This record gives sequence, C-alpha cells and structure tokens, in this order.
Amino acid sequence: MNTDQNTVYISNLSYNSDRTVIKSMFAPYGIIKNIKIVVEPATNQSRGMAFVEMGSPLEAKKAIESLDGKVFSGRTVKAKPAIPMRGASASKLGSAKKNANKDLEFSTVQQAKKARNEAKRKSNPLVMKYVPAKKA
Repeated sequence: MNTDQNTVYISNLSYNSDRTVIKSMFAPYGIIKNIKIVVEPATNQSRGMAFVEMGSPLEAKKAIESLDGKVFSGRTVKAKPAIPMRGASASKLGSAKKNANKDLEFSTVQQAKKARNEAKRKSNPLVMKYVPAKKA
C-alpha cells in the first residue's frame, strides 16, 4: 500500500490550528494514521499547512472532496493529494541512491561556484575608498 496516496495536503489553515483541530476535521472520513503540521523552524509557529495520512486511499479521497473549499476558523482551506518528495528535499532524508551520487555532484557544484566567483571578481573588482580621518 502506497502511503503517498493515503496522504492529504491541507493548506490555508488558521495558524492556531493544532493536532486536535485537524483530527476533528478529518475524523468523519476515516482512520487518521499520522498528522504532520508544518512549522516555522525559528519560531515553532504553524505555517497553516499540514499533511494528514489516512487509513486508505479511498478515505483520503473522501476527505479531499469534502474538505476542499470549506471554511474553518474563518479561512477557506484547500485540500489536495500530497505529492511525494523529490530532488534536494528527498536526498536530505537519507536516500541511499541519492547519497551514492552525492560525491559526483559535489565536484560539479564546486566548479560552478568557482566559475561564478571568478566572474563576480572580474565584473566588480574591489574598490578602495579613501575616507579622511575625523579631526578632533
């Protein structure tokens, strides 16, 4: 069973929404396996988004159809199927295949950075400004 098909992405939630509020929204549509609220790392404040893993794809589909466009806490929420992570975000989670290619990509990235920095130096050389000292 693919958990990506079971997961619902819900956005435009009130910033005060917590797990109990989200649980009460999704409970009528089936079993809730997991709730992940997206938070701002610096402040630990909700960003108004969450991922809710339902018991089955059918339950997730029912929840999406019912909740998309509904008003909760004065905000019109949007519910969509969650899209599986790909690219840089997925490699941060420790995918073995991505980590195997990381060493090959590192040298390419370093060469690109070096070329970028050389181009910056040539286009904008360091200019020294003379600032006279203040007299006391």
